[in-house]
Amino acid sequence: MSAPGWYWAFLAVNVALGAFSQLLPLYAYFLGAGAGEVGLLAAVGSATHIVASLFWGKFADLSARRRPLVLLGFWGVAACYALLAFLARRGALFPLNAGATFLWMAAGTAATLLVLSAFPRERWEREIGRFNAFGGVGWTAGLILGAVWTTLLARFVGEGWGLRSLALLLALVAGLSGLLALRSLPEPRAQGRAGFWDWTLGLGTYVVERLRYGPTYLLEALSPRQLLRFLQGRTAFGPELVLCYYGELLSFVGFALVFAPFPVFLRQKLGWPNELVFALYVAHHALGIFAYDWARRAIAGWGHRPALAFALLVRVGIFAGFAAVGRGATPWLLPLLFALAGITWSFFQLATTALVSRLAPAELRGQSLGLYNAVAGLGNVIGAALGGYLADAFGYAAPFLSGAALLFLTLPIFLVEGRPSP
Repeated sequence: MSAPGWYWAFLAVNVALGAFSQLLPLYAYFLGAGAGEVGLLAAVGSATHIVASLFWGKFADLSARRRPLVLLGFWGVAACYALLAFLARRGALFPLNAGATFLWMAAGTAATLLVLSAFPRERWEREIGRFNAFGGVGWTAGLILGAVWTTLLARFVGEGWGLRSLALLLALVAGLSGLLALRSLPEPRAQGRAGFWDWTLGLGTYVVERLRYGPTYLLEALSPRQLLRFLQGRTAFGPELVLCYYGELLSFVGFALVFAPFPVFLRQKLGWPNELVFALYVAHHALGIFAYDWARRAIAGWGHRPALAFALLVRVGIFAGFAAVGRGATPWLLPLLFALAGITWSFFQLATTALVSRLAPAELRGQSLGLYNAVAGLGNVIGAALGGYLADAFGYAAPFLSGAALLFLTLPIFLVEGRPSP
């Protein structure tokens, strides 16, 4: 069965996203940032990820229209990437990263809901895996583009303008991806569906109401009684889904402990040039593309939770291997370890997304996926800030081994419950 045409728009925009994922920390390092500041930069983006996930997840449940959200995400990141080329101070990278993250999450939230609405329930794992594989191809192509661009251009214009010109190129790619999405993206239209201006008015009203009553909602959500109810699973999501969020939170803390300071580890500790950093991440994402089909088969045969546990256990060994390289082991272990990390990410990401989608009540599916992204963002905030601090204070082995230990302790949480019903 051929893929929907709008999959290609997301493949194209992931070219820009993939290259930017390494462009941002490398540009921050070029401007003088250390591991701690790069970790804090990642933490700010993840904190914005939390707010944006909850905001757009709730809004997606209020409106069936997806195209405006996708276009906002595509063209929003295009504008932010273009702006990066004109920034010369590290402090300006923080609001830029926050803005790009917030805008992109509009499209990211809508994408999963588009997949779920376009296919029957029994095909969700297959289609989520295929959609993610398209994104993975684009992400990997973006990393290759970053490696080639910085290698060739830096020889003529220097490292700084090599990175800045790459930002302008990525802005162009994201902008053209938005045009492709505009032409190919389906838009459900129920009888009596509001038009564009009504949708815009609804968004404005929603924003105003959140600004007016948001502090009240937040205080109510964070009250001891409400917090205790959520921790006990006494919510509309149910205890099984809340337990899944617990495991997800700890997992993303462990991931960010390792990967937030990793680009600086490669540049500062190992002395690798920018193009080699990009090339290493290519190995990670290239194998991850092919691994989605392996992950789908593993989930069908083992169940969601055993597939999650497998991914975490292998990553425990990978993170310990990173620490060994930092302590003197051959750095050429890194391509192998990074390739394995890409495979395990496919297992983890597909299993958790499918698990949340199946455990969530149908009327709360958008909010459940939004909360999933928010929990991931919270884990990244904690892990990124802590990982950068540990690297600066105790050396890079400290965050790597801490991440491995945390993932090992998380294993029982995902194995408590049995396989969910299909």
